[in-house]
Amino acid sequence: MDVPTNTEAPSPDQTDRDRRAAAHDWLMRSAAHQQRAGVEWTYQGVTVLTAGVTWDAVKVPYAVLVPGSHRDTTAAVLRRRLEDLEMAGPVFCDPYRPYFYALVPPGTDQRWPQDLTAAGVDCLGGTRPFVHHVAVPSLSRTAPPGLFWLTLPDPIGEHPHVDAGHLCTVLRDRLAPARAASS
Repeated sequence: MDVPTNTEAPSPDQTDRDRRAAAHDWLMRSAAHQQRAGVEWTYQGVTVLTAGVTWDAVKVPYAVLVPGSHRDTTAAVLRRRLEDLEMAGPVFCDPYRPYFYALVPPGTDQRWPQDLTAAGVDCLGGTRPFVHHVAVPSLSRTAPPGLFWLTLPDPIGEHPHVDAGHLCTVLRDRLAPARAASS
């Protein structure tokens, strides 16, 4: 008996929907109350998730990666800077603070270098006793106002997380001139 097979490649729209669904599920695994998180994302555009489950978050002031930037720096400028620095993986912004949040593999907080904290860089993870909770935008928020994604999560893609080692190298390179001047 011949069994029909579908050899057609999925459409770009289907692939995008699949990726968005996978990203949603991946983020939701970090929700203490998934139903509440879904409602908050729908009505408020943001929810609080627990770091250390599927990701840790490295919080970086805009000015460290984009000198002279401030809360009104455009999303296009911020995205271009991430591309210039070859930073792939999920990153969202809080323009009111203004900070980047790069989602790195869970457990990164256990080995994140503490010498970067003086520049306002911190790794928020789930290592006890300091479990962190992070406000995370819904996947539909890709521009201000409020928290928004510069690069959406893609847990089934090539870069499910930002490479923590590369991020650390970039941050140290960016901060080196300031450190040399203060020595």
